[in-house]
Amino acid sequence: MKRLGFASNKQTNKMTTLTFFVSLLAGELEQSGRHGTARAYRSSLNRLLAFSANGQLTFADLNPGLLKRYEQLLLSEGCKRNTVSLYMRMLRSICNQAVRQGIARIPGDLFDEVFTGTDSSEKRAVSPSVIRRLRELDLSGNSTLETARDLFLLSFYLRGIPFVDLIRLRKSDLNRGIIRYRRSKTGRLLTVAVEPCAQDIFRKYAPSAVGSIYLLPILTKEGTSGYRQYQNALRRYNLHLHRLSALLGMKINLTSYVARHSWATAAYRQGIPVAVISESLGHSSEKVTYTYLASFDNRTLSRANREILSLVLPHRNLNSEANYFKKLTNNFKSKAYD
Repeated sequence: MKRLGFASNKQTNKMTTLTFFVSLLAGELEQSGRHGTARAYRSSLNRLLAFSANGQLTFADLNPGLLKRYEQLLLSEGCKRNTVSLYMRMLRSICNQAVRQGIARIPGDLFDEVFTGTDSSEKRAVSPSVIRRLRELDLSGNSTLETARDLFLLSFYLRGIPFVDLIRLRKSDLNRGIIRYRRSKTGRLLTVAVEPCAQDIFRKYAPSAVGSIYLLPILTKEGTSGYRQYQNALRRYNLHLHRLSALLGMKINLTSYVARHSWATAAYRQGIPVAVISESLGHSSEKVTYTYLASFDNRTLSRANREILSLVLPHRNLNSEANYFKKLTNNFKSKAYD
């Protein structure tokens, strides 16, 4: 985030209110296409302002006691611990940026008494056997659920790519069987080999994506309108995954995050190094882990992905189909993609 300028002492004082500062931050994020982060900042601030009943809350008003009471209120209203953590982490990010801008001074212990971690008690991963059952489920009579299932599998096949990044993949992101994309959340550039199982799904939906810049026929707009379209698509996707969970008789519900967590969990249980998993998922917060990643090239990450996919596709020799990748670019230049 670049430094936000201000022209006078009067405006400087105004900047110390969370409402004004977050408005500027969110506006800048939206201009750079990071609509999700902008929305998260605004939502977190609105909840805090509703609690404090002070629309002119300043950074100087924040203290550990206030945040603790705020946390207790959120929990009493039924918010899960991970949701509370998200609100607190967004607020902490806002405060950190205010400090870097020279707008505010924040006590070092401001967030010490509130939860800012991740509660792992909620199961967010399923086993490879569940992925296989989902893959083999006959959904030929329900195209809506079939599409949701295919998107879930595609997320898993592409090393746990998040839904937001999956549906934003462009045809130009694919070259010689390799997809290169930047994570919407962190901006990290990731490179993923498109295994045949993933290519089958892309080819399946290619006719519906004719004339579109995207690989999948989900989005048709960009900018703010595109973000709203993504939000609606995400809600429908999770609803359909809930119905798929019921069809499979599962005790936990499939969600857009489950594919990503399932890939990571399967990789860990297969003994794949955490450093490789971290790089595969594009985690920007794994600073210590990343110091060990310089020696990992794309072949290492591709081998890791093939090991995971072999758990779901046991009867298919993925390694023997390496030459298949060389043909992918030509396939995506067929008339269906003109």
